[in-house]
Amino acid sequence: MDKVSKIFGFVDNILILLAKILLAFMVVIVSINVFMRYALNTGIRWTEEISLVSVVWFTFIALAHGVKEKLHINMNLLPSRIAKKYEALLNKFTDIVILFVGYVMLYYGIKLVEVTSHSILPASNLPAAILYFPLIISGILVILNCLLDILGLNKPEGGRN
Repeated sequence: MDKVSKIFGFVDNILILLAKILLAFMVVIVSINVFMRYALNTGIRWTEEISLVSVVWFTFIALAHGVKEKLHINMNLLPSRIAKKYEALLNKFTDIVILFVGYVMLYYGIKLVEVTSHSILPASNLPAAILYFPLIISGILVILNCLLDILGLNKPEGGRN
């Protein structure tokens, strides 16, 4: 099972690299467009649409990574008031809730991609489904990361667990 963990770690690293590239790309094209609009009185028509696609992809990749690293927002009120022996049970319950959220993301992401697959984005002529496809990828990764965590195979890189 350690191999499975390593494979998902590799996939996670590739997606984090993709997120970094998308974020840098978005900053560059938005900066160029702002310069062109204010300095040259013209602009690139597709930059706003492509930057939107980039930020959506970046957000959902970061969301899946956040689940793996346990970076999601939580309240420590209940864990600090219960006995230590129930803390593991509470963590498993949290993982099951997040697993359900991943399933919802996957299920409705597939539906959104199906509905929008015949539409195109007006400025870039890309399929509109490209905006919703990261929901599917993120849903799958959330589900897999939660399953690995429930089985005790997910070790966050930052040492948190």
